[in-house]
Amino acid sequence: MKVKEVVIERVPILIEDSYTIKDALDMMRKGNTNFLLVTNKQGEIVGIVTQKLIIRGLSSNVSLSDNISKVMSRTIITVNGDEELLDIFVMMVKNNVNYVLVVNNSGRPISVLSLREVLYSIQKECDRE
Repeated sequence: MKVKEVVIERVPILIEDSYTIKDALDMMRKGNTNFLLVTNKQGEIVGIVTQKLIIRGLSSNVSLSDNISKVMSRTIITVNGDEELLDIFVMMVKNNVNYVLVVNNSGRPISVLSLREVLYSIQKECDRE
């Protein structure tokens, strides 16, 4: 099964790396999401910040007023619609990431897939066979 068979186009919410952890949490709440893609001043994607990363940071002396760069992950894996979900799953496990950025043929972000969504889709496909 290919990524394009399961991905729902939803442009991810972006936050600039100069914002605070509190700003990120506010944006997550307003956007009803548990992650944000982090950009630099030039608009390039430089990382991802998740609720899990924020919780981990706050439990180790990072404060809400600190910059999100203190808790974000700089590991961003991009995939396209023609890639196989099983390959994506293996890549995510090897790189210890919970999200991959789905891009179109121009390299423009069109969605994000979570490890949970990938596993669910693989399981659903196995159940059909």
